[in-house]
Amino acid sequence: MTTTMSTLPVVLVDEILARVPITSLRSLRSTCKKWEASSKTNLVGGKATARKSSHVGFILIGDKICSMKLDLNGGDDFVDTSVNQVSAFDGFAISQLFHCDGLLFCISNNHYSNYTLMVCNMYLGETRLIQNRSLFESYQNFGSYAFGYDSSKNRNHKILRNNSVSGGYEIYSLKSDSWKDLNVDLEKSIHLWRLGSVSLKGNAYFRVIKVIEEGVWEYNLLCFDFTRESFGKLLSLPFESLGDEGEGIMVISCVRDDHLAVLYQRDTLGIWISTEIEPNKVSWREFLQVDLATLDGFPDVFIAGRFIVDEEKQVVVVFGQETELDLNHGNAFIFGRDGYFTSFTVGDAPPEDFTSYVPSLVSLQIDKTGKRKARDD
Repeated sequence: MTTTMSTLPVVLVDEILARVPITSLRSLRSTCKKWEASSKTNLVGGKATARKSSHVGFILIGDKICSMKLDLNGGDDFVDTSVNQVSAFDGFAISQLFHCDGLLFCISNNHYSNYTLMVCNMYLGETRLIQNRSLFESYQNFGSYAFGYDSSKNRNHKILRNNSVSGGYEIYSLKSDSWKDLNVDLEKSIHLWRLGSVSLKGNAYFRVIKVIEEGVWEYNLLCFDFTRESFGKLLSLPFESLGDEGEGIMVISCVRDDHLAVLYQRDTLGIWISTEIEPNKVSWREFLQVDLATLDGFPDVFIAGRFIVDEEKQVVVVFGQETELDLNHGNAFIFGRDGYFTSFTVGDAPPEDFTSYVPSLVSLQIDKTGKRKARDD
């Protein structure tokens, strides 16, 4: 009996699918019906992502989007990385990258185009170019953005934007393919961090600065609820950040699709993970504390950027931010218990954004009624 792709044992198919690069998922779906069905069960259903020490996602290096697979194996060869530029974005200079529910939201640097925003489903091979209200609005892409969805049955995905010119807020609905102004206000003392939002369970969480007095401020956390289309109250953080302007670095990240993690670097580097989180309340547990000054061979200058928490290995992967004094371009550091740390190279430049990725069947197509088409495959 001749062995074909459709007759391979299920266990072997599962192992192959677990090793397929993100950018090859679309081609895999057309291989055969059995493989298409298996890809949905394994990749979309979550079997492939059950390997907790394998982190798959997209990373922004310079203005190029790359796929990245990071395996934390343990032993001498602790980390194995695979980074490849995504050809689907050739010709686009990307400045910001967001992920929600299997969709990528990208912001382009091309200020002379009426289409500077796009949403992509890499698994289905679908892209939605989002038209600005006017060409002038393409110059406002330096404001704050967030990506999420409401709690309706079909999950209407939405984009929140802070209009950097007027100071107001507007929201785009993928279902209606339209923008609208929001009647929401924040206290004048509260400022959203431009590159500071992540999506968790459909809601967006911002790192914000609250000005106490001139030259003195503190970090806070703020949720935008995409169902109510409103901001919640300021959420407490598990560390004291009150100080002079420019002191301390705060970064937020997601731990799988369940929890939020916060990193704070000042005299030490600390990581905390939420035990409970809702738009108006949060509680935390400490995950890791690192005294960078005691690490033998660690760089004198390091400013923490995006990070990945691996609870199984009890480590955190931290990408550095680019500064004039930081010569660790393209390096990332892994911190663990008892003073453990190591580094690895990601690319020629420090990653500006990293977002984990789980493929999904969320379609970006729109029918003539303005509703997103449901997929029967």
